[in-house]
Amino acid sequence: MFGRELREGRLVRPFEQEAITGGYWLTRLKSRQRTEAMRSFESWIADEAALFGG
Repeated sequence: MFGRELREGRLVRPFEQEAITGGYWLTRLKSRQRTEAMRSFESWIADEAALFGG
């Protein structure tokens, strides 16, 4: 999740242990129409995930 920041030295890893927690899902209520803000966020998060091979 923070691979870029770690590689750039902006974050440091306090422990060597790594927790593998699985994947992430982007969800919304079926009862709500998708707004422009939701579409923008969905696009942004997908682009960010692609940067890290997600």
